[in-house]
Amino acid sequence: MKRRSSLVFKSIIVLSVLFFLMESILSTLNNFRLRDEQMTGLNNIQWTLKNVIAEEIPYIEKAKTLLGSDELMKDEHILLMQKQLDSMKNNEKVSNSYIYMPDVEATGDIGKMTLILGNSEMYQKGLRPGSVYEAKGEFKEALDEMNKKGFAISDVYTDELGEWVSIISEIKDASGKRVAVFGVDFDYDVIAKMQRDRTIQTTVIGTALAALFIVIVIFMVRAILRPISQLSKLSIQAAEGDLTVVAKVKSRDEVGVLAANFNTMIGNIRHLIENVQQTSEKVTQSSKALSASAEQTSKATEEITRAIQEVAQGSETQMQSALESQIAMEEMAVGIQRIAEYSSRLSEHAQEVAQNAEAGNHVVRQSVDEMQSIKTSVADTMTILKELEQRSLEIEEIVSIISNIAGQTNLLALNASIEAARVGEHGKGFAVVAQEVRKLAELSGSSSEQISGMLSEISAYISRASAAMNTSIGQVEQGSQSVQKAGEAFGEIVVSLQNVTEQVHEVSASAQEMSAGSEQVAASLEELARIGKNASGYSQSVAASSEEQMASMQEIAGSAAMLQGMADDLEKEVRVFKLK
Repeated sequence: MKRRSSLVFKSIIVLSVLFFLMESILSTLNNFRLRDEQMTGLNNIQWTLKNVIAEEIPYIEKAKTLLGSDELMKDEHILLMQKQLDSMKNNEKVSNSYIYMPDVEATGDIGKMTLILGNSEMYQKGLRPGSVYEAKGEFKEALDEMNKKGFAISDVYTDELGEWVSIISEIKDASGKRVAVFGVDFDYDVIAKMQRDRTIQTTVIGTALAALFIVIVIFMVRAILRPISQLSKLSIQAAEGDLTVVAKVKSRDEVGVLAANFNTMIGNIRHLIENVQQTSEKVTQSSKALSASAEQTSKATEEITRAIQEVAQGSETQMQSALESQIAMEEMAVGIQRIAEYSSRLSEHAQEVAQNAEAGNHVVRQSVDEMQSIKTSVADTMTILKELEQRSLEIEEIVSIISNIAGQTNLLALNASIEAARVGEHGKGFAVVAQEVRKLAELSGSSSEQISGMLSEISAYISRASAAMNTSIGQVEQGSQSVQKAGEAFGEIVVSLQNVTEQVHEVSASAQEMSAGSEQVAASLEELARIGKNASGYSQSVAASSEEQMASMQEIAGSAAMLQGMADDLEKEVRVFKLK
């Protein structure tokens, strides 16, 4: 019921939208058509009134000459035109009708026109014959179009007299000359009211028809959906497992064909479920037997696999131990071989060291003799340095005496220069000599000072050399003692090396015998490891095959269990359906 109501509701919404959309489109088109009809009607009215006025061209010319005089409204023909203009007001759409002078004076956006005649309402509003009317906006645009085409319809505009739609056209005489401008003002409020009334009328009629059509469609949809609703109820019962349902076929249309197809489908499903029930019973029995066999086979295979894995593990352990022993013996043989080689090399090096130690002992004895000679030379050098130091002191005393003499000489040269200056012209030669003597005295003084400095440096060097020689004597004494001790140590080293050489020969012979024995043991272990490796490989192959067989059996057992579960589930699902 909810689905049917939802479908009906959707149908109502869709139809309502479509009908109202159609009604809106038709109303809009009707408004456009009504507006065109109204414009056509206004044009016809204006054209008819213009033809009436155009018959009075001579009197229009006469009225143009009488503008501004009292004679204008006394002429009976002009009064007749006035009555014609007033009678035009009998049409409810016409508000004003008027005749203007043919010339329009344009001043910017304003067009000025002189009124010849108009209806009485225009006179009452202050626009009398001879008055100038200022056209603005849409009416000015209509005048411009009329000047170009001879006829114009204005848009809706508003002035001080009201809201209008004006139609203006020119009146020409037989020669084609413009005599006047005739215009009619239509009251836009009346036109708009007529459009609104027509629109409301059309809308009401359209809405009523749309509502009527919607009601009719609703009844039709419900009548069509009623058999489908019954068929939906039967399909729900079939979905719940009742396959005994039968749909009533009352017609030969699409709904009747649908009901017949539904009955055929239920019959086919019923036949299928019967076959499935029979097959599921057989599958259940077979899966139970297969599951039991697979479980027994799986247990047996698992025990065989476990035993083979233990054998393979033992073989693997034995092979690993043999390999480790082989590796250890190989490493031991290599070590013993290296010991033999190192012992042989050590024996050779020991002999060489003994020879070198003997040579070193000889060199040490020579060094002791040479150190004694150096000690004697250093003592002689010390004696010479002391004599040299004594002579330096004597030279310093002599240099001091020379320095004193240079000072006295310099002082005498200075006194001689002073005395020569006193003598004057006769003492110039003596002054020159005194000057030269003073220079020599200064040169002697500076030289004595340089000699004194050099002697001081020599004395310092002699003192340092004496100190160094004293230190060297002590070091030579200590070196002599150290070299003597080294000679004694080298003698002891030579005796020890001779003993080591004899022992190294014995160790080298024993190591060679051990190396030969270890090589034989390593060969035996290698053969044992090869045999164990082959046995382990065969055991692993058998264990892998057993594991694969056990995995296959487990998969078969799992598949059998899954098949049995599926068969049970299938049987339960099938038992839900009611076939009789």
